[in-house]
Amino acid sequence: MSLSLPALTDYALNRLLPLCRDRFADTVHGGFHERLDSAEQPLPLGYKRSMVQARQLYVLAHGALLGDRSGQAAAERGYDFLVRHFWDDRNGGWFFKVLPDGQPLDNSKDFYGHAFVLFGLAYVHAAFAAPRALTLAQETWALMRDRLAMPALADGGWGGLAEGASAEWVPNGATRRQNPHMHLLEALLALHEVTGDSAWLSEATAVIHLFQARFFDGTTNTLREFFTQDWRPDPATGHIVEPGHHFEWAWLLDRYAGQGGDTSVLPLADALFDKAVAHGFLPDGGIMDQMDPQGAPVLRTRRIWPVAEAIKAALSQARRHHGTSAGDAAGALAQRLMVHLQAAFLDPAGGRWIETQDETGVPTMRDLPGSTPYHLFLAAMEAARADT
Repeated sequence: MSLSLPALTDYALNRLLPLCRDRFADTVHGGFHERLDSAEQPLPLGYKRSMVQARQLYVLAHGALLGDRSGQAAAERGYDFLVRHFWDDRNGGWFFKVLPDGQPLDNSKDFYGHAFVLFGLAYVHAAFAAPRALTLAQETWALMRDRLAMPALADGGWGGLAEGASAEWVPNGATRRQNPHMHLLEALLALHEVTGDSAWLSEATAVIHLFQARFFDGTTNTLREFFTQDWRPDPATGHIVEPGHHFEWAWLLDRYAGQGGDTSVLPLADALFDKAVAHGFLPDGGIMDQMDPQGAPVLRTRRIWPVAEAIKAALSQARRHHGTSAGDAAGALAQRLMVHLQAAFLDPAGGRWIETQDETGVPTMRDLPGSTPYHLFLAAMEAARADT
C-alpha cells in the first residue's frame, strides 16, 4: 500500500518514535547513540555529537506534544546527558563531540551543532518544561551572536556567524556555508513558536535578510551553498546547488511568513521550490544530491533526507496555493514523493530506512544515522497538518 498522509504520520509515531525511544536511547551511559546498524544495534563509533543528541530530543519532545509521552523518560535522560556532558562550564556553549560515556572528545564550538541544540531546547521546553531549557537557549544564542559574529554587510546588515570556533570561541576561518544559518532560522522560529516572544522572530528576520542579500541568487533562482569569509562564492565549491536545501528553505520561508514575518519572502520560496522541481529530480523520481546553477547534474547519488524535505515543501506549497493549478501540482507531487519514499527508502515492516543510494538507486548504506529521524518526523508532522 502506498504511503498516504495518515500513513506517514502513523509511521512517524508508531515506528520511528519507538526506534528513537527504544534503540537510539543509550540506556547504559545516557544520551543517544550516534548510529545503529541495520539490525538496530548501536555501532561503536566512539563518539556522540551534540547535533544528533538535539535531533533525537526533538523527535521525542514533538511526539510528546502530540500526545505520545512514551518517550518522555528517554528524553529527560537525554536532556540531562546533553546538559551534563556537552555544556562547557568554563567558556560557555556546547562541545562538538563527547565520548560515549560523556567525557569530552572535541571541545570546539560548532555553529551547526549549536543551531540544533537551540532547536532541541525549544521543543524540550515546550514538551516537558525541562529545567533551564529556555534559559540555556537564551544563553546559547547570546554566546553565538556575540562570539561567532562576523563583519556586517556593506549595507550594515547582519553578517552572519562563523562556521565554528575553538573551545575559547576563537573563530576557525572555515569555509562559510548557508546551511547552519538555515538551521539557525529553523531554531529561532521554533523558539518563537513555543514562547510567543517576538524577539525570536526579530532575530529570525536578520537571518532572512542575509538569505536575501547573499544566499539567494536571483539570476538563476538558486541557493548558494559555500562562501569565502567575505561572502563571495567559494572558488572551488561555489557552483554547487543542493535541491534538498531548496526544499528546506522553501518550507522555512513559508513558515516564517506564517508566523508573522514579512510575506515578501513567499515569491522566493516559490522560486526555490520551482527550480528544484524543474531540475532536481532524476528520471526514476529520485532527487539528485547536487546540481549546478543552471540545473545540470553535479552529483546523481541520492539520500533520504531530500525526499523528506521535498514532501514538507510540496505540502506547504499545496496549502498556500490551494485552489490553483500550482497548488494542485504541488499536492500531486507530495503524493508521488510519499510513494517514492516508501518504495525506495522505508522498511515496510519497521522504522528502519535506507540512508543513501548510488546513481541508479541501489542502496549504498543501510546503517541508521541518529540524525535522520528528525527529517522524517518533520515531514510526517507536515503531513499531519495537511491531513487536518
